[in-house]
Amino acid sequence: MKGHSSHYDASIYAQVALSLMTAIVVPVLLMFYHAGYFDAVKPVETLRSYTPSPWPPIVGQRYPDLDLIDQNGRPFKISNLRGRVIIVEPIGMNCPACQAFSGGHHYGAYENNPVQQYVKSFKEIFPLYAKGLKLPSRDVVFVQLLLYDMNMEPPRPKDAMEWAKHFKMDARENFYVAVSPYDLRSDASFKMIPGFHLIDKNLIMRADSSGHNPKHDLYRQLIPFVPKLVRAPFEYGGR
Repeated sequence: MKGHSSHYDASIYAQVALSLMTAIVVPVLLMFYHAGYFDAVKPVETLRSYTPSPWPPIVGQRYPDLDLIDQNGRPFKISNLRGRVIIVEPIGMNCPACQAFSGGHHYGAYENNPVQQYVKSFKEIFPLYAKGLKLPSRDVVFVQLLLYDMNMEPPRPKDAMEWAKHFKMDARENFYVAVSPYDLRSDASFKMIPGFHLIDKNLIMRADSSGHNPKHDLYRQLIPFVPKLVRAPFEYGGR
């Protein structure tokens, strides 16, 4: 009887030890998992390269109907925004000007990246030149299109989520941070950064202030044009 009792006690102790280890180890492993600790050992999916047409977008032509994923993980297309004026900002996440336009001087640099001096956020700049129109607006949709991540690689949905969280970009206020399910990197994409594209209600690109030699001045042409497009009728038949 004594030997049987000892065997029974050992079994109980083993079960208690296993339960305690499970209660401690499993939550710790889950914490590391959600923090991305194991991301380095996960296989990285290579995104298929894709060049929209036309690319770069052309003033006077229909804007490419990009497939995108917003900061909340929801898929959408540029055509889903038809009926409202759209401002698209091509973004390189490590671009000092892009960080400044996003609010780097107010919210701080994203991942300690340099922020271009003397450049205010687009939210601050817009009402100064938009003839009384302010953001957020139900009539204007602002889309930050992430083309490069911090390492010049194609950005992923997690990048959009973290960028939007840092710079307080809320889709409920018509501020979208979006990535493509494809690799949109190209020489043409690189030359569009930093900058802004203005698209009318019928998805026609009306002004191009992108790159270091923009076709239209952001302050004297693109932003002042927005209120006019907001007032313009929407062609329900489309083009």
